[in-house]
Amino acid sequence: MRFIVADWGTTRFRGYLVENETILDSVSSSEGVSALKSGQHRDVFMRHCGPWLDAEPEAPILLVGMVGSREGWVMAPYASCPAGPADIAKAMIPVDLGDGRQAHIVPGLFYEPVPDAADVMRGEETLVLGSGVTDGLVCLPGTHPKWIEMRAGKVERFATYMTGEMYALLREHSMIGRPATEPEDPQGFDLGLEAAERNSGQDAAHHAGLLNLLFGARAAVVSGRMESSLLGPYLSGLLTGDEINSALSQFARPTSITIIADSPRADLYVEALARKGIATIVVAPQKALIAGLEKIVREVAH
Repeated sequence: MRFIVADWGTTRFRGYLVENETILDSVSSSEGVSALKSGQHRDVFMRHCGPWLDAEPEAPILLVGMVGSREGWVMAPYASCPAGPADIAKAMIPVDLGDGRQAHIVPGLFYEPVPDAADVMRGEETLVLGSGVTDGLVCLPGTHPKWIEMRAGKVERFATYMTGEMYALLREHSMIGRPATEPEDPQGFDLGLEAAERNSGQDAAHHAGLLNLLFGARAAVVSGRMESSLLGPYLSGLLTGDEINSALSQFARPTSITIIADSPRADLYVEALARKGIATIVVAPQKALIAGLEKIVREVAH
């Protein structure tokens, strides 16, 4: 089966012509959702993917990512967990392309961990469906890392963390990261992981809390206790370690976790989880995306 995909994020547009799980052709541009105004999305899509529509008049067309957000082409309401390919396919929103063709926006997922709490994702649901995990825990590192539990081929529940964004804020816009220098010493990442591990212990006397540890990193540099080249990686390790500790407290501790990310980001999580004796399987995001969308497309075809 051939189908057409637009993976449309905040900063990038990526289009693919796919047969089963094989990419036959692709396009990419910087025309992400944040760069467009209302009413511009159809023209951008047709400019990049129009030739495929002409060549493949029967091919289904899926739009995934922030294209379904409030800032996107059309707001696509979230589907609720638990959700598998069939549930997501039923919740897709059509958009008109003209000449009798429609595309469908993949809706993203909503999860309510406790009453009056909320978590959401857009785009990651397709990645995890294509991860090859039917039952188990999947980690998607990034600006807002997500930890997703799969049960019987469905997204059962998930948790989102602010790790990547918090690191960027601390490193570039905070007095905490101001003393950091380059070239960075990657040993700082291990030191940050160790600090996070100590902080997760049961001994209350050593439980300083993440906010105290973050300021302590700056204090260590300005007092001469830590080299300034260690600070940036240390902050990354501290935040990553705290994220992993929290995730493992929310989900049953597995023997193996699947990570969907490219190097070098995936490598950091592989290292951090190995320290805890947890094996990892790394899956490339593009491969997972296409495999997940192929599952959704087949539900549409049914």
